[in-house]
Amino acid sequence: MKVILKAESVVHGGETLARHEGRVVFLRGAAPGDRVEAELTGEGRFERTRALRVVERSTSHVDPPCAIVERCGGCPLQHVTYEAQLAAKQELTADALERIGGFPRGSYELGAIVPSPSQFRYRRRARLHRAAGGAWGFSQAGVATIEPVDECLLFEPLLQQLARVARSAGELPGVVDLGLLTGEKKGAIDLRVEGPAAPGLRRRAEELALHPLVRGVTLAGSAIGDPVIADAPLPNGARLRARPDTFAQANRAMLPALQREALRAVGDAGRVLELFCGSGTLTLPLLGQGQKVIAVENAGPSLALLRRSADEAQLAVKLIAGDAAAAVRAFAEPVDAVLLDPPRTGAADAVRALATLRPARIAYVSCDAPTLARDGKLLAQSGYRLVRAVPLDLFPQTAHYEVVATFQR
Repeated sequence: MKVILKAESVVHGGETLARHEGRVVFLRGAAPGDRVEAELTGEGRFERTRALRVVERSTSHVDPPCAIVERCGGCPLQHVTYEAQLAAKQELTADALERIGGFPRGSYELGAIVPSPSQFRYRRRARLHRAAGGAWGFSQAGVATIEPVDECLLFEPLLQQLARVARSAGELPGVVDLGLLTGEKKGAIDLRVEGPAAPGLRRRAEELALHPLVRGVTLAGSAIGDPVIADAPLPNGARLRARPDTFAQANRAMLPALQREALRAVGDAGRVLELFCGSGTLTLPLLGQGQKVIAVENAGPSLALLRRSADEAQLAVKLIAGDAAAAVRAFAEPVDAVLLDPPRTGAADAVRALATLRPARIAYVSCDAPTLARDGKLLAQSGYRLVRAVPLDLFPQTAHYEVVATFQR
C-alpha cells in the first residue's frame, strides 16, 4: 500500500526514520523533514523502503549531483544538506553512547563534530569490484549486483585518473577487485585475486606499473615497482606510508584533525600502548614527544611500513606483531595510556583484557559509534568513565564518520 510519511531524523546506516500507525519505517532517499510517498507491506514490527517521490521538500533536502546515487548506494546522504549531515552525525554519536553504552548526555563532554574541508572529491583510496561485462564499480548493502561506476564524485581528481588507468588495462583475468591509492602526484594499484595469479595477469600488472601515473602494483601480496605511497613529513619528520593492499584513511585533508584529537585523548602519558596501529597513522605523531610508545599490529606489511617510517625519521618505537587481545594479556610492563583504533567490528576481546592492565587513560578511535558504545560499556564495567567524545566527519555524503573517545579511571 502507498502511504505518505514524514521523515524525522537520520539513523545509523544513512536511512531516515519515519512512523506509520505506530510502526517504525526506515526510509532511503528522504531528508529529515520531508513528506514522501512510499510503499509499505504492513508486515513485521518495522520495515525498510524507499521514497517513491517527495511530496513536500524540507529545507534539509538538496538535489544530489550524482546521476547514479540511488543505484550505487555508497552516498545515502547526498540529498541531505551538509549542515544537516553534520547535525545528524553529532546526534547519532550522543544517541549511541546513551542508548547502547549507558552514558547519559551531559555526563561527558561531547565535542562539536569536526567538518571535512571538502564535501566531494576527498577520497584518496577506494576499492572497485568487478561488475557484469568486466566493468568495475561498487556494491550496495543488501544487493548482490555490482553497479558500474565510471566517475565517483568522492574521488580526488588523481584517484579518478588512476581508476581510468586501471580500467584501460583491459581484461585482468582472475582479479576480483581493484584497490586504488594515490599520493600527491602518483598512485598505486592492488590487484586482488582468489587463488594464484595467472602468468598473463602478472604481465598485465607489469605493464600497469610502467604507466606514468603508477608508482607500483601489488599482486597477491608481491610488489611490482614501488607501490608504497608516502605522505608529506609530519612535524617530527616522519612520513606516513601505505600500500594499496594495506589500510589507509581515505580523507587525506582530515588526517591532521584525526591525529590532533587522538593526541589530545592520549594526553601527556609517559608510556603508551597502541593497539591496531596499522602503518602508523596515529603512532607516528606520538613519536619524538618524550613518550615511550609500544605499538601492536597483526598485519605484517603495515607493521613493516611503520618500522620504515620510524627508522627513516630516527624515531624510537617498539613494535609487536600479533593479535591485540593476546598482546595485552601477555603484556607485563605498566602503561599510562592505551590508544586503540580497531576495525568497524570493534575490540571487545582486547577491551576485556585491558581490565587487568588497568591503564589510567584509554583513547578509543572508532569508525562506528554503536560499536564504540558497546565497547565503552565494557570499559565502564571495568571502572572507566567516559570524559570526552569528539565526532569527525571523514566521510561526507556517507553514513560513516569517526569518533575519538577518552576514558579515564
